Amino acid sequence: MLKQQSDSWQLVWPDASQPVFTDGITVVTAQQWQQQLQAVKRFIAMQSGDTVLLYQVDPVLFSVWFVALSQLGKHIVLAPDGQPDTLQLAGAQCDWQAPQAAVRADTVAYQPLLLLQNSCRVSFFTSGSTGQPKLVTKRLSQLLLEVQTLQQQFGMALSGQTLFAATVSFQHIYGLLFRMLWPLCYGHLQYRAQLSYLEQWQALLQHYDVVLVASPAHLARFDDIATLAPYAVRCQRIFSSGGPLNDAVPQRYVTALQQAPTEVFGSTETGGIAYRQRNTADVGWQVFDGVSVGQGPEQALQVSSAYLDSAGWFTTSDQVELLTERSFRLIGRLDRIVKIEEKRLSLPELEQYCLNSVLVSQVAAVVLTTTKPQLALVIVLSSQGEQLLNQQGKLVLNQQIKQHLLQRFERVLLPRKFRYVASLPYNQQGKLPRSELEALFEHD
Repeated sequence: MLKQQSDSWQLVWPDASQPVFTDGITVVTAQQWQQQLQAVKRFIAMQSGDTVLLYQVDPVLFSVWFVALSQLGKHIVLAPDGQPDTLQLAGAQCDWQAPQAAVRADTVAYQPLLLLQNSCRVSFFTSGSTGQPKLVTKRLSQLLLEVQTLQQQFGMALSGQTLFAATVSFQHIYGLLFRMLWPLCYGHLQYRAQLSYLEQWQALLQHYDVVLVASPAHLARFDDIATLAPYAVRCQRIFSSGGPLNDAVPQRYVTALQQAPTEVFGSTETGGIAYRQRNTADVGWQVFDGVSVGQGPEQALQVSSAYLDSAGWFTTSDQVELLTERSFRLIGRLDRIVKIEEKRLSLPELEQYCLNSVLVSQVAAVVLTTTKPQLALVIVLSSQGEQLLNQQGKLVLNQQIKQHLLQRFERVLLPRKFRYVASLPYNQQGKLPRSELEALFEHD
């Protein structure tokens, strides 16, 4: 269990034999985990330099390195993925990189852990909507405060036998908090493999009470969710973050599992801001304890919390309608309000209206930077849309969608280019980087 002290935090397991990680067959106990920890700390002590690049595929190795580096007050830089160019880019800002191979461990006695020194910092690479990476640095004490909030908000309802499983990586703040630090700090078992398929989740539900930490893209992709209905009682909670779920998705989960996914709203910069669980259709975002919200120019959401470096208000690019002091409704992104032929256009509004067409299942709008801005749509077609495309071709389909949009938008605001795809190019965090959308139109 995580215990806060005056200037540090302590991590204590009630028993050395408590399982901490499992692959579904074998387990790693608290004592085995500590043995690896001590070996890694000895390795770190022999290295020079305090800024360390950390990328691990295995959550056991990641957790050991993360805690060891924090105990020694290092600056941890998390690479967003393991691609060679990514590691080279991230490594240029570090003194050395943690090896991905295991370090040989010796037998050591089990003991409570001093989890961190307040000097420890953690840096994340985040791209937002642009796709251009930037580094955001947090104090580890801020991350642990957020973990404490998650336990107070959701943890009391979890059973003692809960298994945390995930479709998302722990190299990013959402996965680090929800998949890794929360279960590690509060004694819940973690599943080592990252899930990709509904069948993997179903197999776990046959043996464990499961918390699933997922992205909106995965939850939307799990079409046959009804097959999980016999295991509904074992589905403790489903989390989703990275973007809002399509309106049709929550009801599918309510029908099959008697609960909608708990959507979490926030960013790397702000930490968690609010959550909602759409068991009914019209539910506002509920602000987390310890977070205050307000409104700035153009209805921009403003946030104040202990997860921010400054004591004042942080102005986001999210446009909101405040319902109460503790709840709000998202309107859209202010950075997605564009000008076409000197006319303002809200891309989220256009996307939402486009979804009213029976031809469209999913859609993303992007403004292409050419000699003059051009609006383009990337569309996943419905079965009716696919049928029209196959029978009458792309030109007729384009015109049908334009005619639908003309009911709401002026002709000058209609899209000039269309791409029809099998799925939208979401990244690992469930976001749609603008660069990925733009790349679909490169060869025009």
